[in-house]
Amino acid sequence: MSRFSLNKSKEKRIKPPPRLMIIGDPGIGKTTFAANAESPIIIATESGAIGTTVPTLPTDGVCKTWDDVVASVKVLQDEDHDFKTVAIDTLDNMVSLLEKHICQRDFDGVYNSSRGKEGFNSFGKGNAAVAQELKKFLHQDLDELQWRKGMQIILLSHTGQAKVSSSLSTDWTAVAASIPKNSLAVVNSWCDQIGHACTDVRVIQREGEKNKAQSVGSDRWLVFEPEPGRLVKSRVGYEMPSKIPLSYGQYLEAMGVDMQKIEIATTMTLIESLEEDEDVVSAALRSVQKELKNGEIDIITPEILSKLELGKIKQLNNWLNTKA
Repeated sequence: MSRFSLNKSKEKRIKPPPRLMIIGDPGIGKTTFAANAESPIIIATESGAIGTTVPTLPTDGVCKTWDDVVASVKVLQDEDHDFKTVAIDTLDNMVSLLEKHICQRDFDGVYNSSRGKEGFNSFGKGNAAVAQELKKFLHQDLDELQWRKGMQIILLSHTGQAKVSSSLSTDWTAVAASIPKNSLAVVNSWCDQIGHACTDVRVIQREGEKNKAQSVGSDRWLVFEPEPGRLVKSRVGYEMPSKIPLSYGQYLEAMGVDMQKIEIATTMTLIESLEEDEDVVSAALRSVQKELKNGEIDIITPEILSKLELGKIKQLNNWLNTKA
């Protein structure tokens, strides 16, 4: 049957395992999370996984070159195995190996231009070439593991900062994977889920002293809800709660949750808390009516909300939260 057949398009497609990236500070528990995944193997680009009992590639230490990374993935592609998850620990060190590879391949090992000889850093050409090679690696090599081998892909990255540009307001800085912006855009687009591993933090301000950040409690979280300060997400079909405990077991449990049902319950709770504010409740009602496009409704109910797309319910909840 043709790939473009309308009959074939009605068939229920099998959803592949999610492509997950976790960003977080050293020691927060990223490697432990990956080590507790289903039948994991770790492609090690640093020594963080050496202390675990999880199998690693290469078997004698860490990847020292980009060719080592490619060879590790090829083994998983070509050989029979029972691994269900592959984690790259860490993404930022892997990108560093790719930078060295591109510098040697395209610029004869020259980083900075000298005496008319173009280097890796000339006009951002090196980073642009790295991003292109990384895109090919993700969409060809790792996607083959995901689709043909049915493996979940987990990328672990140290915390970095990314400048976010806005045409509607001033630019700002957000938490992101610690890799150059060209490569960051490629990875963020490719991932189905991006979570920020962190603790709850409060800022303490004392007179005459600089502001200090202090952890609140010992709980560690994985945050998926996008906000100006974090470049995180969960793609349609792979929706996650706003945040979950940093545990692979909790992650699996959340993956099985009906997110629409949770968001509907949140809506009803917010509506109840705002019932004395008639203007807000009326505005919410009009918003739901506009989305349904099927005439007047007198009251917002779970049954009515179940007819909306998940994204629309989330938007409504975000607005209601600003009024609560």
